[in-house]
Amino acid sequence: MADKKHYIITSITLGAIAACSAALIGVTNMVTRDKIAQNEQNKITSGINSIFGNDSKIADEAPVDSDYKYVKYVYTVHGDGDQLLGYAFRTSGSNMYGKISLIVGFGEASKDFEGLSIVVNEQTYASTLVDNYINPLNEGKRELEDVSCGATYGAKLVRDMVNEASQVINEMWKD
Repeated sequence: MADKKHYIITSITLGAIAACSAALIGVTNMVTRDKIAQNEQNKITSGINSIFGNDSKIADEAPVDSDYKYVKYVYTVHGDGDQLLGYAFRTSGSNMYGKISLIVGFGEASKDFEGLSIVVNEQTYASTLVDNYINPLNEGKRELEDVSCGATYGAKLVRDMVNEASQVINEMWKD
């Protein structure tokens, strides 16, 4: 009889701990989800500004066809006087080293790659990827296809994201 009482008390205690933990997680989510979404939107806006300049603004946001693996959203970017500056693509992908999400910018006039901005970088070798691949790529000191940088798998993922965004923009301009 004492054993049954011990098992019942243990079960009730563990159940109470689980219920309190679930409630705490739920409350934390309710408090932080809007702030997390706002921070992500701020990263997107500042990323577009870093690619197209501080006077740029998002004129339109649209989801991209789900046939693409990495490209999720396209942003139409305007400058002062509603001048079309180009298009920015929100890309997301992951590999065995973690997740990465980027803004990939293309100019309107030249339809060329303008630059990258990081929204989320959870790669294991994140700083190596940024220092040896993304920053030199943005500065024009590295070719997109040159992925040998100490974080090769991350660089290949970034390259694939940029290439897919390039494919999407070429299909947009065909129409």
